[in-house]
Amino acid sequence: MRSTMILAAAAALTVSACASEPKQLACPPAGAVSGVERMTSFRPGGGEDLTEVQFTAQINSVESVCRYDEDGVEVAMNVSLVAERGPADTARQADLQYFVAIENGSGNFTAKEVYDLTLPFEGNRRRVGVVEEVDIEIPTPADKSFADIRILIGLQISPEQVEYNRRTKAQ
Repeated sequence: MRSTMILAAAAALTVSACASEPKQLACPPAGAVSGVERMTSFRPGGGEDLTEVQFTAQINSVESVCRYDEDGVEVAMNVSLVAERGPADTARQADLQYFVAIENGSGNFTAKEVYDLTLPFEGNRRRVGVVEEVDIEIPTPADKSFADIRILIGLQISPEQVEYNRRTKAQ
């Protein structure tokens, strides 16, 4: 298992002492965030030309299952990530970070965890992938409703990389 993240950092989420039987509820939606689901890493000091690309990476998919109990919901996720070597790669690996964040209502982020990931390009491999297992626990919100809870996954990238993604989205 990759890690367990206890997400109890916000005033909006408090643990409930409810002793009633847990209800069968759908899992909070989990998915990649548009605009930070992919990245292009360029050679330091180079431009944004194709020949300057060290690697590209993207989140391919997010799958989740959950189990509710009286304290909240436990979510087990498989996050599939892929990287591809570029012509400027000399390290033979893609070093990147991805995040898992909890949103309780539009723009109300209650927790975020950042994970480091190294994907080695062994032998002649130009493309590599991994499935990261991430387990999180989300306490029951004060209003006892998980209706506004979303789990957001993205690559931890710079503002310049976000802008590059915007400019190249249609390509």
